[in-house]
Amino acid sequence: MEKEFFHNGLHGKGAHVDTATVFDGLEWRTAGEKPGDCPHSIWELLNHMIYWQDFMLAYIKGETPKSPEHATESWPESGAPANNEEWDAAVSRFLAGLQDAKQEAAKDLMEKGAEGKGRTRAEWLMGITLHNTYHAGQAVMVRRMSGTWPPPSGGDTW
Repeated sequence: MEKEFFHNGLHGKGAHVDTATVFDGLEWRTAGEKPGDCPHSIWELLNHMIYWQDFMLAYIKGETPKSPEHATESWPESGAPANNEEWDAAVSRFLAGLQDAKQEAAKDLMEKGAEGKGRTRAEWLMGITLHNTYHAGQAVMVRRMSGTWPPPSGGDTW
């Protein structure tokens, strides 16, 4: 049951959008736009998601990444990708992290990491799932505001 929960959460089954498809078909220039009064571009959201996904995966794997001193460290300096290659590389990195999380969800969920924080694999995966789905929802809203939602793969509009 728990393994299904994480698989479903990581891939948007049920009430959440599939985080693996949120960025599908989005043109790199559009990823850097902030329509209306949006505080963040999709590029910024994606990179913030990557930062924390990588951070939590490192803990799951027994590493001890340095915690940021301020929240701004988990956001990119640039509000937009420089080119299509940079955009594609970021999306690929995010998707690779999702795949890593899926593989971790197939392991012993009650195992505690070697990092000394006392958190189980399940707790770290819950953090990844909730953080990704929260910001994926924001990315969908920005896409809707820019007229680029749903993606070619489909998606709910309500």
